[in-house]
Amino acid sequence: MPLRTTGDATARYALLLEQVPTSLRLMSACIDRLRSLGDGPVNVLLPKTVRVPEGVTHGWIEGPLGVTGCLLASVGEKTPWRLKIRSASFANAQALTTALVGTRVDDLADAVMSFFFVVGDVDR
Repeated sequence: MPLRTTGDATARYALLLEQVPTSLRLMSACIDRLRSLGDGPVNVLLPKTVRVPEGVTHGWIEGPLGVTGCLLASVGEKTPWRLKIRSASFANAQALTTALVGTRVDDLADAVMSFFFVVGDVDR
């Protein structure tokens, strides 16, 4: 992909369009993988309660909007003592304050829409 130096709404839109073939290849690979699993049940019975091991752990999950961080702290009971999730939407919304400086008012709506965030994730 070529490097965009203008940073306006048109450049961001063009970049999104260039990402469509990659997304289609990924979807095709997922469909092929699902078909290769064959027929059979896709759900399993889970125990009603699972004890969370004692300790603190941090992990991350990469999703369609970016990386989501998870912090889990437990004292060994049925439920964790603390679960903190920092969603990708939070970081994406924070970037607006820097990225939108100097944006023309008529480009503002397009620029905000080109940032991917879910408002419900931002206020966690």
